[in-house]
Amino acid sequence: MQVLAFGCKGRAPCQFKQTTMRKSQLLVFVYLLLVVPRVHAESLEITTHSSSARAAFNDGLSKMETLHWEPALISWRAAAKADPDFALAHALLAMLSRDPAEQVAERDRALASRKSAGPEEQFIVDWVVNASQSHWVPAIQAMNEALRQYPRDKHLAWLAGLWLTNQRQSEHAIRLFERATKIDPKFADPWNQAAYCYARLRNYDKAFTYMKRYSELLPHEANPQDSLAEISRMAGRFDDALKYYHASLKIDPAFIESQAGLGDTYALMGDQARARAEYAVAIAKATTRVQSVAFALQSAATYAREQDFKQADAAYQEAAQQAHAKNLGTLEAEAWRMMSVYQKDNARAMALLTKAEAVLHEKHEMSATTRDQELALILRTRAGRAVHDGSMPTARAALRQLKKLAAVNNSGQVQFALRGAEGAILMAQGKYEQAISNLAEDDKNPFSMQRLIVAYQKTGARDAAARMSQTLSRYYEPTIEQAVVVPEFNKGMVAMKDKN
Repeated sequence: MQVLAFGCKGRAPCQFKQTTMRKSQLLVFVYLLLVVPRVHAESLEITTHSSSARAAFNDGLSKMETLHWEPALISWRAAAKADPDFALAHALLAMLSRDPAEQVAERDRALASRKSAGPEEQFIVDWVVNASQSHWVPAIQAMNEALRQYPRDKHLAWLAGLWLTNQRQSEHAIRLFERATKIDPKFADPWNQAAYCYARLRNYDKAFTYMKRYSELLPHEANPQDSLAEISRMAGRFDDALKYYHASLKIDPAFIESQAGLGDTYALMGDQARARAEYAVAIAKATTRVQSVAFALQSAATYAREQDFKQADAAYQEAAQQAHAKNLGTLEAEAWRMMSVYQKDNARAMALLTKAEAVLHEKHEMSATTRDQELALILRTRAGRAVHDGSMPTARAALRQLKKLAAVNNSGQVQFALRGAEGAILMAQGKYEQAISNLAEDDKNPFSMQRLIVAYQKTGARDAAARMSQTLSRYYEPTIEQAVVVPEFNKGMVAMKDKN
């Protein structure tokens, strides 16, 4: 399991200038600022006058290092209760809570208590709050200033690596995780996080090497087994994945991520009934309102994999209703968007996307970050769907809206969505070289990967087309896009081989 959570909404906490830049410029900006440390400090600054708050905070930090996520949050809540002016506790709750309402509330509390914090903590507050507002440039400035002034702080490097991972910037995140392990080779989770980054870069040899080190450091913890399972699944080693998930649950039967991981693995293996059974157990074990809806969405996708679209519709509608009842607007929008992906009728698909977008404009407790990122996915889906159905005015309208969003939001998720939508439209216009440069940046989206293969073929880049075909055929992420694209793509590959 990885830590991937960040976002809230509100006013800017500091005076960094907000500017706009393209993703490529943003990557250079991040790189240049990360590699020039200036001042040395040894550990994460903790400012509180309460000994009980400090003890609870440190307890939470230790729990989060081993990815006992909910117990860590409970400890940080206790720390914040013991000292309401404990800015760092509020900031980490805002950053790592999975509950959108808590993200918003703790962001506000972090901002209100900022003046009571020390210099490093103020940088972290500025970073977290700006990022939650989709103010990416000042967020990165605050993060990098902290990294420059405190280059020996292993926890700071780790937190920054987690944030960059969430922005899909694996190469930059690896540098920070490796910085943390050099500071303290026995600091376990950076080995785990770096392994995931290498796996996403499809360097599985390096991923398993790092994961082996992680498991050696925490031989009695559930998460190393869970992480070994997930990376095994990503590599297509399904039997190993099942083995490691069961090992994780044997160590800790309450480690719910491994229970859901069993469902993910069986779904990718093609055993949808077994997958639903495992998801049902995960839903029954869920301890938060977010978990139960997230697992319900994963379960709904199994019906789409079976092409039982009537049952898939019913399952997604039920998940959307649960999300609405629990005031989880982003997950409700996600349900309607996912439901649109497999629809055969274009008008039905577009109506569902309109419904998904409308949810984001309702009064829900969600961060600006999560709202923008989900909106970007909706717009990319709408543009791609419109292109597929020959509705170019609709596709161009979606692209204009996405460009407007991307002009003020430099997050990786939004920028990649923009490239995917642009690439789809360029493909429809026969501008294959330009399409390739865009689609190659959205190479974790099966629809963009499929279009990229065609673009390579159209330009005579046969080797590149073959490599991307292999990558797509072995894309083992349990998403609705994978469910719709990859099985049919693999059937076509088999049919082509048989024909030849």
